[in-house]
Amino acid sequence: MFKKIVVVEKSKIIREGLTTILYTHEFCSKVVCMEDFGEWNVLMRNTVPDLIILGLETMSEGKEKIKYKYKLADDTLFVGIVYQYYNHREVIDLFDEVIFITDSEDTIISKLKKLSSNTNNGRASSSSSEKLTDREKDVLKLLLRGLANKEVADQLSISPHTVVSHRKNIIEKTGIKSLSGLAVYAILNNIADLEDLKQ
Repeated sequence: MFKKIVVVEKSKIIREGLTTILYTHEFCSKVVCMEDFGEWNVLMRNTVPDLIILGLETMSEGKEKIKYKYKLADDTLFVGIVYQYYNHREVIDLFDEVIFITDSEDTIISKLKKLSSNTNNGRASSSSSEKLTDREKDVLKLLLRGLANKEVADQLSISPHTVVSHRKNIIEKTGIKSLSGLAVYAILNNIADLEDLKQ
């Protein structure tokens, strides 16, 4: 069970529906709802939620930027609300869990229980909640520029084996395997920008 959950969603119907589900199943002690992050300072008053449920378009800033901007804990979890077809699987993978608008009440609660259970056992359900080290970010930026492992190793004065280890760690932490997905991750988390990718 979570102590405090924040629902950030433009649709009042979706906000109120999720709140009803969470309270009906006694899934948390408090739910705070807001249309967007513009209401954060008024409604939160220096309290930190365990879980934020938000629409996909609201996540455009990236988890790390949102955590920093609103002084959230590193282990704050993010659940995305998807209410239309979205073909960029890598963006959806940036959340710790995803709720589809077509999910039944039981499915929503099941997903949140699993997330809560994994967190309470000291494991994030998705390794993307772990931060990349500075060296992993350096490796990622060079990989996104199209460099091979050997070229990355030469640029950073490390062995190709170390580059492979960093690649594995990046994939493990983000849960994203494709370079295109990692590019989206890097941009959303302010690790790289479009200019970096063009070089």
